[in-house]
Amino acid sequence: MKSSTFLPLTLLCATLACAQANPSSQAPSLASPTAGSQLKVRGPEAVTQQDPNRVVATIDGKQITAKQAMDLLKALPPEQRQRMEKNLPQVVQQIYMIGQLADQAAKQHLDDQSPLKEQLQFARNEILAQAFLKNLANNTGAPTQDPKQYYDGHLSEFDQVKLSGILVAFNPPGTPASAGSNNSRTEAAAREKADDVEKKLKAGSDFSTLARTESDNQQVAAKGGDLGTYSIGDPNLPPDMKTALGKLQPGQVSEPIRLPNAFLIVKIDSRSTVPFDQARAGIVQRLQTEKNQAAVKQEMDKYKIQVTDPAFFDASSAPAPNVPTLQKPGSSTGQSGASGPKPQGQR
Repeated sequence: MKSSTFLPLTLLCATLACAQANPSSQAPSLASPTAGSQLKVRGPEAVTQQDPNRVVATIDGKQITAKQAMDLLKALPPEQRQRMEKNLPQVVQQIYMIGQLADQAAKQHLDDQSPLKEQLQFARNEILAQAFLKNLANNTGAPTQDPKQYYDGHLSEFDQVKLSGILVAFNPPGTPASAGSNNSRTEAAAREKADDVEKKLKAGSDFSTLARTESDNQQVAAKGGDLGTYSIGDPNLPPDMKTALGKLQPGQVSEPIRLPNAFLIVKIDSRSTVPFDQARAGIVQRLQTEKNQAAVKQEMDKYKIQVTDPAFFDASSAPAPNVPTLQKPGSSTGQSGASGPKPQGQR
């Protein structure tokens, strides 16, 4: 079902890939008028607004106006259209072709045949369901909780630290190593180096000096390991790093913290709390997001399934006793095996 639903997108991506591989075959861009053109504006939206009946392309001998081309492009979300702006002629061609082929399929009544009929209905329902949930989330109203109350009850989330770090990279298992790079290290080798760096720090070596010579992040190393300022409540902060930072005071250094492709040793240079005035906008946004998500979850929870007949949902591939198969036809008397009746024509 999924392959049928997303076939148009697959065709579109394949066409654009070919166009990018052979730039000389690309048609002139709508955003770049040819020399001598009197067009004062550029881009589909601006051209359509100025002169919607202007012919901007020809496909299969049919003239395509700016408005018609813009209507075709509206099938793509704005952000996706922006990513494809260098290939707009190919995008318009592909969407137009898909529409024409779909019309031919409809004339042959293919959309009334199973399983295509059910697949089309499913795709339509899925799009409408997503639209409904998005509309629900956007109309839940303002959050009721007071931002200051939330701030006072979650002060630890507004704890911020200025960090320095030394990163020792390794090549994650199952990924190709880059020859000559630090990422060619195994995890064991990286751990050994990180432990050695930790010993030097405990022995009194200067963190900034070691960062310049030992860190694999060259940009950070050039700044003596300066990583900038982070909020402990940042959801993008790795859990192991949050745990380590929660135990440290300014001036203290962590043990090596394992990340997906490196070990990181951090030093807390300073620690402070984000003032409420600075945190307020983020709190309001967080509370709004939580309210929106709760409304969507409440709606979706209505449809949790309760299985009353497990046999219906049993996906076991083993045939039940006496069920006829091509390899072992069952007998009309309920017996199975070689003793069953022979096909007609055999004696």
